[in-house]
Amino acid sequence: RAAGAARASGAAAGAAGAGAAGTAAAGHATAADTSAPAGSAAAGTSVESTSAAGTSAGGSAAGTATGSASAAAVGSTARGAAASASRRDVHSERGIRHSKDRSDAFPAVVGWTSLGTLIPGLAMIRSGRSKKLGWFFLGFFLLGVLALVAVLLIKGPVKFAARFSTPQMLTMVAIALIVGALVWFFVILRSYAVMRRGHPFSAVQRVLGGVLVVSLLVIVGVPLGVGSAYAFVTGQTISKVFGKGDSGPVKDAAELWQDKPRVNVFLMGRDSSDTRQGTRPDTMLVASIDTHTGDATLFSIPRNLNHPLFKEGTKLAKEFPDGFNGGPGEEDSLINAVWDWTTENKQDVGDTHGLEKGMAATMQAVEGSTGLDIDYWASVNMKGFEDVLNAMGGVKIDVERPIPMGGGINQATGGKNSIFGWIDPGEQTLTGAKALWYVRSRDGSDNYDRMCRQQRMIKTALGQMNPQELALAYPKLAASATENVQTDIPQNQLQAFVELAGQMKGAKVKSAQINNQVTKTYRPDYTVLHSWVQEQINPSESSQKEDAQATTTASAKPTKSAAPTAAATTGAPAPGIEDADGKCYPTGYTPGSGWPGYPGNSSK
Repeated sequence: RAAGAARASGAAAGAAGAGAAGTAAAGHATAADTSAPAGSAAAGTSVESTSAAGTSAGGSAAGTATGSASAAAVGSTARGAAASASRRDVHSERGIRHSKDRSDAFPAVVGWTSLGTLIPGLAMIRSGRSKKLGWFFLGFFLLGVLALVAVLLIKGPVKFAARFSTPQMLTMVAIALIVGALVWFFVILRSYAVMRRGHPFSAVQRVLGGVLVVSLLVIVGVPLGVGSAYAFVTGQTISKVFGKGDSGPVKDAAELWQDKPRVNVFLMGRDSSDTRQGTRPDTMLVASIDTHTGDATLFSIPRNLNHPLFKEGTKLAKEFPDGFNGGPGEEDSLINAVWDWTTENKQDVGDTHGLEKGMAATMQAVEGSTGLDIDYWASVNMKGFEDVLNAMGGVKIDVERPIPMGGGINQATGGKNSIFGWIDPGEQTLTGAKALWYVRSRDGSDNYDRMCRQQRMIKTALGQMNPQELALAYPKLAASATENVQTDIPQNQLQAFVELAGQMKGAKVKSAQINNQVTKTYRPDYTVLHSWVQEQINPSESSQKEDAQATTTASAKPTKSAAPTAAATTGAPAPGIEDADGKCYPTGYTPGSGWPGYPGNSSK
């Protein structure tokens, strides 16, 4: 037992020493080999110690490895935490930067998108993401603007607009506007997309951006769409209203009228309503226009001009050498009865080359009576006049006296038509129906007063025309024109007429009324009338005309027409002429007095 205890004690001591030695051996050298005591016990002890030391050294090495692994793990965890913290810092910085982008980038995107809409391609160039495409659109846009400016400077706006007066050109314009709108839409969408890229927006900014894009599309699309529609409608209207004429090339004014100093256009307002038999001209005008200056004289032909002459060389001139006489009645020999007469005597009119017999005969009567050669004609049904005034929203005018609606003689029965309404005197806004009666009413009045009111209404309406209102009503007006307007002006000469109309805007336009002070309309002296007409269009040549006419026969010898000038200097308006206030009154009427049958007479 003592030996076992000793061995156990020695083993413990050896183990302790071996542990220490093992630890030292792990760090430096094994001391057990140099300091072990002699003897079998010591040797055994040393062996056991060595064995224990090996065991202890292995355990110590394992412990050291485990510690190193743990330290590595701790280091890795620390590095991960540091990296995570670094990423959080980066995200935080990006968040701050994006927050600043939301506040700073949105106005820039809005501004450049809007500017890129106004000047196509600019936003794409600014973004740097679609530079080639942006330069293409910008270059195309600038070239187009420069070309337009050059054409306007060289040809002028009137001639430029006149180039688009044919149905073919207007159809091309309509198509071009639609294509242009689609291209512009692409420019807007692309500009917004490239400017927004890389800039995250808030929900509110995304909504506002969408509203911006839609607004820009509408701003661009609506005018181009409306313009395209109007161009198409205008082309269709021209095709239906204006004559085909010759199939030659389009001619401008300088080419068409190079050797023609004046062009005479016959304008007629007619009433062919269901309540009237046949067609009788209500208004007859001849516009004699200087093709070089645009100066014009507007002749009003009284519808009660008696026994009108027909143009020399026509079949009707041979039929009525002393003037027209279509029947036994007093009204059957007036110029406005010529149209109805032709409906029963078409064979006496002769060849009209496809023109309506009534129009051809009426034009020949105007030509023979005035001495003017008619180059073109245009007629407007009174329904078309009413449509225009309705589109304007009415005409504001100071009505000079009570104007009866209705009245006159019934052509079918010979009796008097009833008066179904009145236009009150004073400031009025006359819509289509009342405005029509303002220019047509003759009950208790005369043709000269009626002609005066017609010209007054035309001038007043022209002064009050609102382009915006007429533009909105344009499709309806165009449809009305196809039904109520007729003319023989060829389509390939429209460019010349557009140019002539442009000249007339800055030119002198004067009215010339054929009334009893020029010649007695119930027994007219047509030689005097011819001389007076020439004086109106060529005042500087009046003396030459008088000398030339002095060689005519005594029965046809004209007298100097000084009456219109004298009337103009007395201050008293001649029949059919506005007074100093621009109002029209029949002969013998006292302004401010009542009117027979007017219900308002009792209140005066």
